[in-house]
Amino acid sequence: MDKSHILIVVFVLLNEFCFPQLFTKITEGYIVNDDRYSEGSSWGDINNDYYQDLFVPDAYSDKTNLLFINNGDGSFSTVTSGSVVTDISTSSGGCFGDFNNDGHLDLFVQNYFGNNNHFYLNEGNGVFSKVTSGVIVSDGGYSFNSSVVDFDNDGNLDIFVDNGAFTGTGENNFLYQGNGDATFNRIVTGDIVNDGEQSLSSGWCDYDKDGDMDLFVANGGTFNYTGINNFLYQNNNDSTFTLITEGIVVNDLGNSTGVSWGDYDNDGDFDLFVANWGGENNFLYENNDNGNFSKITSGIVVNDGGHSVAGAWGDADNDGDLDLFVTNDYNENNCFYENNGDGSFTKIVDGSFVNDGGRSNGATWSDYNNDGFLDLFVPNGQQPSQSNFLYRNNGISEYNWINIICVGVTSNISAIGTKIRARALIDGQPVWQLRQVSGQTGFNAQNSFNVEFGFADAAVVDSIVIFWPSGTLDVYSDVQINKFYKATEGQGLEEIILTPIENEIEVLSEYILFNNYPNPFNPSTKISWLSPVGSWQTLKVYDILGKVIATLLDEYKPAGSYEVEFDASLLPSGVYFYQLRTGDFIDTKKMILLR
Repeated sequence: MDKSHILIVVFVLLNEFCFPQLFTKITEGYIVNDDRYSEGSSWGDINNDYYQDLFVPDAYSDKTNLLFINNGDGSFSTVTSGSVVTDISTSSGGCFGDFNNDGHLDLFVQNYFGNNNHFYLNEGNGVFSKVTSGVIVSDGGYSFNSSVVDFDNDGNLDIFVDNGAFTGTGENNFLYQGNGDATFNRIVTGDIVNDGEQSLSSGWCDYDKDGDMDLFVANGGTFNYTGINNFLYQNNNDSTFTLITEGIVVNDLGNSTGVSWGDYDNDGDFDLFVANWGGENNFLYENNDNGNFSKITSGIVVNDGGHSVAGAWGDADNDGDLDLFVTNDYNENNCFYENNGDGSFTKIVDGSFVNDGGRSNGATWSDYNNDGFLDLFVPNGQQPSQSNFLYRNNGISEYNWINIICVGVTSNISAIGTKIRARALIDGQPVWQLRQVSGQTGFNAQNSFNVEFGFADAAVVDSIVIFWPSGTLDVYSDVQINKFYKATEGQGLEEIILTPIENEIEVLSEYILFNNYPNPFNPSTKISWLSPVGSWQTLKVYDILGKVIATLLDEYKPAGSYEVEFDASLLPSGVYFYQLRTGDFIDTKKMILLR
């Protein structure tokens, strides 16, 4: 048997047997035992220790958003103090970005139901302060998604906000031009902010390869399943945009929810995946390298039906091409499509990561344990609660990789909009791959800003070419594999030796009993608490004389967040107390029943 036949056999074996075992579902920790209704997820290294931290929003006003600090050992700690995790919001998602170019990732969070959006400045080491003035936090709106970009290539990050979903009438979207000091000017002219549709997500990409970022907006959010055309805005390189009205991508009626750019066919331009929610087939458009697209009509990716929410491109098996993970609503199983390397895909049907059900939303890729293989986080939304999913990628040990952190100098320091091409011999053939540092992809989904390439059996990366938004071009040759690198604009490529710094953020290390809500109440109220570890837990209610009125809980509970409702409809008005007892921990709080 010659070498080519051996490679074919190896590929078949990997395809047949590896994917069900490629991911391990994480079951321990609050990060996968939460009680939130989550639409999205955003990865970002907020304390500059080279490990990716995670923001997870809550869409309802009865709970707060979540922020998890990566401990560097495969586990996460829950941040419990600060406005990011104490503000009561109706948040569908958020975006990290260094909006004042000080070397620390800040956070923008969009809110629905006409509520003002939130903006938090990172003061250093992941400690945030809330911005309370300025147009960025006083516009209100039915905001469902946001995306970060430097659309004018001035080195300052801007923010686009999608509005109007599920309103029935639509609403204009927001575009804020950043000044580089964490202040913004709102753009009020042009189609891009006056189209008044029901927009659910957006994705920026230089699809026409002219050096500036263009915008695709997915429109949907109609419960009657009425199709809406999506928007494509071409950047004119003068802070204005032209609405594209010709072509299939803007005349393909659908109930679209998520937009994801990725060069799945390795031909050097970005193709477009659009997830559709209304039981429709999803869209896949191949970029023809001339600013036009062809619609893909054959293959499983575009003929699978379902209530899809988002698509996430990532080379999960490090074989040198982008695979696609698609989340689905209504407790349908999610879908994973393995790229066959010839423009076609194979649907993987085995493994927990495609058989867990869930009302899944904006999934994100991130190598959270820094082992060179992309891991997967899937947020879920279900009332009263449905925990999120985290899948650790076990990797294929024979397959190689590199991971690059880009740092802008003349360009924005987060390097959003930077394009990276890499060339290596894979299975003896030269293969070019293309990636982009993106501020948002999918639906309320922000992958890490790290650029991850897989190279299968390649022994070295022949060439890396970095196209910075400023126009600077950096070229590197003979780059060693299986390493982390930092590429600084115009200053070189250096290997990163991972040395995590000690977190100074207050994280969940003990039980927390929260104040009941509402208080005073009539006739019922909610009591919630956090448990850092599993234990036997007792929650009782007492009257003012110390008599037990009700036992709300007396059982073992694993680590996680919990909430119970206390119904006092048969009790008289007065002061009552509730007490949580577990091991050495005891806490008692007061509540008032008013009739």
